Amino acid sequence: MLSIASAGRRTASATIRFYPLAAAQSGWASSTRHVSTPSRQPTHAFSSTSVASNELPLKTLRDLLVLSKDVQGIDANAPPANEKKPTTAADFLTLMSQIILVGSTGFLLYCAVFPNQMSNMLENYKEQLTQRRHDRILEFMTSERPYLSGSVERATKNASEDSATSSLMFHNEIYHTEVAGDIKKVLLQAPVLRYGILTGPTGSGKSRLIRTLVKEETHYAVLSMGLISGVKSLVDALSEEIGYDFDDWTERMLQGYLFNGSTVSFPTQLDKLAFLLDEFEEACWSLKFNAKHDPAAAGNSTNKTNVKRPVLVLDDIDLLDTSDKDTRQAVRMLFNSANKWAREDTALVVFTTGNASLMDETGEIAKIVRPEVLELAKVYNVGCLTPESADRFLMDRIGVYGGVKGAGFQAGDLERKKVQWVVGTKMFDLIKVCDELVKKDLSVDQVLHAQLSEAVADVRRAFDDVGNVVGERQMRSLCRWMDSISHIPVSEAASKGHLFEEARRKGFGDAMKFLLGRDVVSSNGLFSSDLIRNAYCKYRNIPITYTPTLETKKSRGWFY
Repeated sequence: MLSIASAGRRTASATIRFYPLAAAQSGWASSTRHVSTPSRQPTHAFSSTSVASNELPLKTLRDLLVLSKDVQGIDANAPPANEKKPTTAADFLTLMSQIILVGSTGFLLYCAVFPNQMSNMLENYKEQLTQRRHDRILEFMTSERPYLSGSVERATKNASEDSATSSLMFHNEIYHTEVAGDIKKVLLQAPVLRYGILTGPTGSGKSRLIRTLVKEETHYAVLSMGLISGVKSLVDALSEEIGYDFDDWTERMLQGYLFNGSTVSFPTQLDKLAFLLDEFEEACWSLKFNAKHDPAAAGNSTNKTNVKRPVLVLDDIDLLDTSDKDTRQAVRMLFNSANKWAREDTALVVFTTGNASLMDETGEIAKIVRPEVLELAKVYNVGCLTPESADRFLMDRIGVYGGVKGAGFQAGDLERKKVQWVVGTKMFDLIKVCDELVKKDLSVDQVLHAQLSEAVADVRRAFDDVGNVVGERQMRSLCRWMDSISHIPVSEAASKGHLFEEARRKGFGDAMKFLLGRDVVSSNGLFSSDLIRNAYCKYRNIPITYTPTLETKKSRGWFY
């Protein structure tokens, strides 16, 4: 049995080794018939043991592949062997994967071999990102933003309408000349040593004054608190005003993944506010020690005191809802930052607020901010205009109507005096009168009568409410004391001392606090404006300097 099997294997082996090679060498067609013949090689050349243990030789395997190709033939529809196949998406992804793999491997090897050089490169990249953020803040604060001053010219096709109302617009005029001059010398001149607080009654012109002054500075930002509802909106509005973008992925996400392993996140909005204030401080330091951001200090890199400090105006800080705990903390952070930046000569922060907010007992700001922080501030009281400034204010808006000047202003001077006699010199009261006169076909007396009647109604409601709080007996005593100060013009308040303390000693403390909240009196104890003072006199039947009448004929002397 063994010999037969061995003979069969030898026959098969001989057939496989001989005929395929002959077929390939002679080029026979695939239909050639093959006849197997017994091998004529010696029998001792093959054995059952060697065939079973050894694999086919390499040449035999190549002959088998050649034979298989000849037998199968060539498909006529198949593309030529040398034709280039089109690149597919899979090929592109494969190539990119290979490039990424090779690049990542090379990067890791470089980091392992040169750790110090790689660390220095990352630090330089981080510094470049930080410097770019600071440069963007400073560049934004130097950009032109007409909306901050409110002096945007009217855009209208009607030329006559524009000429008639353009006089009502502000064109960078300053009417509180003494306060403005002191702000320029003390606050806006480097080095910065104190931050500023502008106080005064509502409508006295605090916001208008500081916005006009900071427009002359190189770097400035103004944020009004009137529409701030909480810490989140405060952070969003402040970042927008100083030009900081929390959503810039190249600044926040990329840097966070490279250096922190994740994106920058803030547990609370107070943490986000602290981060924003820190970024603003670093930008100010970059300005202080890098003169390229300040054209005025260019070429004088040794004298850093010539560099203008950035000015941040936080307008109407008392309008924030301080009943919220986080908002109170945010206000405290803002004042602490202003104090710190002033002591370090980094930046100037100016707050505007009402008189009542800084009083020890009634002021919300005084209750939140530490006394030692408030003591370091430079406080300015922006009150009513002087008679000369008020007359110039009226001349700029209604003294020359339509840009036509007459030969004389005798009648016009009298009309302007009537305005000051009735409404006083408070800027907002003057604006209301000018607005009515320019836009309506009314006489001066008609407008003044309407303004005075409206003020009398407000005073009557306020004192009726005070009577319900303190009682009729104390109300009569309060009115007698108020009658004694009703003849004092608001412009003379500085020479009369602090009458609020005198009223408190007389037992009118609660009533005065109530009237202070209704904007009837100011923090010094006098009436908040001459219009309110005259309205109180009319309410108490006390004669006033001038009582307007309801005349229907408009005086031509007002404009000519």
